[in-house]
This record gives sequence, C-alpha cells and structure tokens, in this order.
Amino acid sequence: MTNPFDDTATVADSEFFDDFNLSGEKRERPIPPGFKVWGGGLITEPGAYIGVPMEMYHGKECCAGPSTSSTGLKKLSGDKGPRIKGRTPRHFWNESSLNPNRKKIDTVALRMGRAFHDALLQPDLMPDLYHFTPKGFSRASTVKQAMAIAEADAAIKAGLCIMGHEEMQRINAMVDAARADPLFAALLGKGEPEVTIAWQDKETGVWVRARPDFMLANRRFALNVKKAADASYDGFSRAIGKFGYAQSAALEMDGYAAVFGDAPSAFLHPVIEEPAKGQWEEGDYIATAVWELPAEDIERGRWLNRMALRTFADCLAADKWDGYTPDPEPCGLPGYLRKLIDEGGQAEAANDAPTGNKWMEN
Repeated sequence: MTNPFDDTATVADSEFFDDFNLSGEKRERPIPPGFKVWGGGLITEPGAYIGVPMEMYHGKECCAGPSTSSTGLKKLSGDKGPRIKGRTPRHFWNESSLNPNRKKIDTVALRMGRAFHDALLQPDLMPDLYHFTPKGFSRASTVKQAMAIAEADAAIKAGLCIMGHEEMQRINAMVDAARADPLFAALLGKGEPEVTIAWQDKETGVWVRARPDFMLANRRFALNVKKAADASYDGFSRAIGKFGYAQSAALEMDGYAAVFGDAPSAFLHPVIEEPAKGQWEEGDYIATAVWELPAEDIERGRWLNRMALRTFADCLAADKWDGYTPDPEPCGLPGYLRKLIDEGGQAEAANDAPTGNKWMEN
C-alpha cells in the first residue's frame, strides 16, 4: 500500500485544498472537477454531490428513482450472507424511506457515532446539529435548572440532537485522540467530508447511493472512519463481519468507479476506540488504529451487494417484501453442536460454541 505520507498531490489537488478550505470555515468556494453541488431537489444524474443534508440522504428519497445504500443492501443480502436478526427484505422495507409508514430507529450508539463523525470531520456544523446539556443536568430539578431545561426544550423544538455532558467529553476525547495520531491526521488532511455519490446500477437499473465519510482530494484511498468498542486486530475483524463493513466498502469503491471512472487503490478504516461509559476519566489513553480492508474481502462484499441489488429490483417490481422464510426450509442444530454430538461429545467445541456446557445442564 502506498505510504499516505508520500504526498505526490498534483496541482489540481493543491487547488482543491486551497479552494475547499478544510478548516471548517464556511465560505463560497468553487467546485472541483468531477464534483457537483446538490440543487435541493431529487438527484437525476449520476455524480458526486456536495451539500446533500444528512436528513435528506437517510430520511427521504434523494434520487430520481427508488434507491438503496449499503445499509439497505446489508438487510437485503440476508439469504446469502450472515443469516442474522434483522436482515430480510421486510426489515429493509420497515425502515426504508420508500415506506410511508417507516419505522425510524435511533440509538445511543448511532447518536454517538454521528456526533463523533461530525465533530471530527465537520465541526463547524456542530452548533446547528447538536445541543449539549450541562453537567448534572436533570429535568427533575425544575427550579434549579429551569434555564437549562428551557434551552434543551428549545433545542428539541429546533430539531437538534440532545447530547449529555459526559457524552460530549467522550466525543471530544476521541476527536483529540484521532487528531493526535499522525497517520489518522494525515489521512484526513486534504479532502471533503460527507460527499453523496449516486448512480444507477447497470444490471438492474435501480439507483444506488453511498456517502464516504471523507473523500480525499486525490482519491488515492477510500476512507471510512469508525468508532469501535475494540480497535484491535481481532476486535475490528469481528466488527467487519458483524456490521457488514465489506459491503459498505465495496459499494463506495463501485461508486467512485461509476462517477469518476476508476476506484481508489485501497480502502482504509481509521478506527478510534470508544471509551466505555462510566469507565473513563479525562486524560485516559484512547487507542487508535488504521486498518486496510483486504481486496479479496471487498470482492466478497461486492458479491453480496450484487445479490442484494437483484433482490431489491425484484422486490420493487413485485411490490413484495418477504420476511425470514417465504417458504419452509430446514433449520437445525448449529454446526458446533452437530460436531459435538456426532463425535460422541468428545470433540473440542468450535469457536462458535458458548462458554462452558450450560446447554447440557437442563
């Protein structure tokens, strides 16, 4: 992999950096070659668009036809990939912007992830998106904290995301750790955050979209910044499988190729290890890492995406969104338990076996 510190940026790259003042300051700036500015309506042409609001990208249909992103493709590939909870066309439909009665899901983990990304990549937007309550904030203290409660209520009415003081401290600590890591900081030095890539899949004709966390000016690498409970090799490897990061990477690489004509040479995950709530104090060490996703795993993600895109097109055409089992099919003992029984209980439990033999105690 090319050393990211070996900067061979072209004149165009330098102009991109100068024009796209990356300090976070808002100002008028020219559009670099190959990019487009979102005009406020539906995206009708393939391209890399600057300025698409996050609520538009995730909350509404932003393309001229029904579209999906890697989040949807992971749910639609459940019959080919990991057959785990929540990965069916029906689950996709329940949470899709195409569904007029969609179920919107938000969790503490999702809020922390969004806030960390925004604080790191576009800090100038933080006041417009978040309200942080003061230390010791409690709605029960209606007299002592009347002003803080009123400010929080006004922020909610304005559509801001409410975050606690302790959450703000953890986010700030993660951002500081990321910026203090030379490799992490170098990778995020020249580029544009939160660009929306939209294109039409050649095979199915459906619209596809991706939103790279940070698009490098020279597009040498593709980047997807992650926070993780465990940033170690083993920990992040498990996260890649659990959260379908290979599918996300494959879709982003395909988006680059569809819009710019070629894909970056490698896909990198700069990772920050999130401090555990209640187990962290200011000044504690926060680990960081930069992992490269192997090309062969990106190909596996691409295959899953291809199957999912076909499913998406078929479901759209039939207006039918199946759950786990549209037809009866076999579901038996897990592999480790079959092996244990078949070998007379003497076989060593596989890696997917639960700790101990509690299944035998009943």
